[in-house]
Amino acid sequence: MYQQEALRKLTYRYDLIRGAFGGILEVGALSFGLLAAIRFFDAPDTVKGLLSAGIAFGLFLAPFAQLLVARTRLPASRAGALCFLLAALGYAVASQASSLWLFTVMFLGANAMLAQVPSLLVAVYTKNYSHRDRGRLVSNTFILAAIVGAVLSFFGGEYLDHKPEAFGTIFLIMACASLACSFAIFRIPSEPIEIRSPKRWGNYSLIGEDPLFARMLLAWMILGFANLSLLPLRVEILANPTYGFNLANSEIIFITVVVFALARIVGLKVFGLFFERINFLTYRILINVLLFLAILCYFNFSSVWIIGLGSALFGFGMGGGNLAWNLWVTRIAPDERVSEYMSVHMGLTGIRGVLSPILAYSLLPLLAPQTLSWISLSLLTISGWMFFSMLRKPEVAARFSGRDSRS
Repeated sequence: MYQQEALRKLTYRYDLIRGAFGGILEVGALSFGLLAAIRFFDAPDTVKGLLSAGIAFGLFLAPFAQLLVARTRLPASRAGALCFLLAALGYAVASQASSLWLFTVMFLGANAMLAQVPSLLVAVYTKNYSHRDRGRLVSNTFILAAIVGAVLSFFGGEYLDHKPEAFGTIFLIMACASLACSFAIFRIPSEPIEIRSPKRWGNYSLIGEDPLFARMLLAWMILGFANLSLLPLRVEILANPTYGFNLANSEIIFITVVVFALARIVGLKVFGLFFERINFLTYRILINVLLFLAILCYFNFSSVWIIGLGSALFGFGMGGGNLAWNLWVTRIAPDERVSEYMSVHMGLTGIRGVLSPILAYSLLPLLAPQTLSWISLSLLTISGWMFFSMLRKPEVAARFSGRDSRS
């Protein structure tokens, strides 16, 4: 018991450090990269779509990367440290890039490396944290990341308003943060990842082996298309004069990142408290309702105040959604196969994450953002109905009710 408690404390301490510096990376990857493409490089829509899909592309590669990690027999945390190290190199080169193609390749590559970390961390969380406090501890790490991200966003936006050409400084800070994450995760004890799926199909064979897992992945795929296709447009409609706003960099960052991050902190705290206390399907439906209201407010009103409310609802819902995305497989997978289940979930997230922003930018010349939002709202409703239909079946709902009910 003492050894497990010491392991939990050591893991938590270094994961908090990783989370703090990871908040810098998250903000930079999701907002500053796209803002640099729009304001500094005047990138075409195709490139903006690719940059928006950078992390998703890395998620798509996750099942294959995990097979490679398993063959090297590297402990999960050491493999994560290597990913952060390679990401640091990519951001450092991107910070000095004067051409759009070099910036795009390096930034995409760095984001792809960051995307490999969640499937490695979920294996660490499963071994080093008990199911009773896993949601609370992980949510605290996310909260710290959100706080640091919000601070960087505010000051970063102000800095860029005074020095519009200084995007390179932001990406150099990201490189340093990635190095700090590499050091922190390297210090976390972990074991090598075991892969038990047949080599022919890899971890994707789990889709055929576990029908309930396959149904959840389908519902999550529909949900993902509803949400991810609109995320990059949150910046686009405020930055592009075509849509009637053309706000300053600091105002855009305040609405899309600071307000979002602060609301996400609250969402992480609230949802983190009862992640292990309610049925996961109920948990997921509540988040769907919040995202529905967020999309409705953000894309269908001309008032900046209501858009700000939409951003806050996005943040609150995504706080719970981030926790769900990272930990939901622990409610359905055997402990020894959690990382395999997670890699498949990540891989499919990558597919929709790559396609969604590219599809959204392709449709933008043809359809107004409001029309795209109603398409997303329809998809969100369908996914919510799928989660509810599973909740109504007692034998299915029982599997998502928590570890205690399945032990």
